[in-house]
Amino acid sequence: MIDHIIEKEVFQEVLREGVTSRSEHFTLYRMNAPQDIDRLNGGAPLQVGVVVPKRLAKKAVTRNAIKRQVYSIAYAAALKYPHELHVIRLNKEFDRKIFLSPSSKKFKLEVNKELRALYSEWN
Repeated sequence: MIDHIIEKEVFQEVLREGVTSRSEHFTLYRMNAPQDIDRLNGGAPLQVGVVVPKRLAKKAVTRNAIKRQVYSIAYAAALKYPHELHVIRLNKEFDRKIFLSPSSKKFKLEVNKELRALYSEWN
């Protein structure tokens, strides 16, 4: 089970912790959940936030496709990283000449590959 990070302050706190790993298009930031979050959430599962700026992913369908991929990878990692906060940020635009559609298999596989690499880099 995962929870979504919604509050701006929590995002900023995780981003201040520094970069955990990078791929060509994404950066992963992580920190251990504070004790008060553990008490409030009854054990605090992995909490994930996604930052996909409009300037890098112009279409909403692209931003949503990326977010769905992030949450599916995070869901798979939830048992391995309980009591942590993760923020994944898109840092570079996907080339629209190569990836014609965000619903294409090629785009989904590339996003999935990079996200898995983020998590496997620091294990």
